[in-house]
Amino acid sequence: MLTISKPLSAGQAQTYHAKEFTAAEQNYWKQGETIQGKWHGRVADKFGLSGAVGAEEFARLSEGQHPATGEQLVKHRKVHEYQTEDGNTVAPVEHRAGWDATFSAPKSVSLTALVGRDDRVREAHQQAVNVALNELERYTQARIGGNRPAEMTGQLVAAKFQHDTARPVDGYARRHLQHDRAGEWTDAGASGA
Repeated sequence: MLTISKPLSAGQAQTYHAKEFTAAEQNYWKQGETIQGKWHGRVADKFGLSGAVGAEEFARLSEGQHPATGEQLVKHRKVHEYQTEDGNTVAPVEHRAGWDATFSAPKSVSLTALVGRDDRVREAHQQAVNVALNELERYTQARIGGNRPAEMTGQLVAAKFQHDTARPVDGYARRHLQHDRAGEWTDAGASGA
């Protein structure tokens, strides 16, 4: 199952990275005290991002900056609050840093992979997530600004983190195989999906 969040601000994306995505308690197969995420997508290749997700590169991308040089690639727009017809005040996110997408395996797959310790099933889940991300990438769009319609870029960069527990309920974290994909940044410099 795929669950996608509302757009995340840069601060929200960075908080997720620091507290959720890399949290050791979220994964039985942790590496040291963190979970090592992996880069994915054509823009990751373009920027030379491969292997483990670094906090500095992640933070720069979430701010719309080049991950290596810090050059500002995305012009941030000023937030204009407005009122809806029913009188509610709305303040849109200034910069959409990305989205949190969670690819959750069915319970039977999780049980076979985690309780049954069948690494073939874990690998199949990882491959399925990669196929899904590649398909999602094909349909990635970017808003370039002004009143222009979104443009199809077919390119993104994603930080993938594999977890083997669901978020704790009543202090107990159930075994569950899932991938969180934090952030999505397109080649045009704007976030899109």
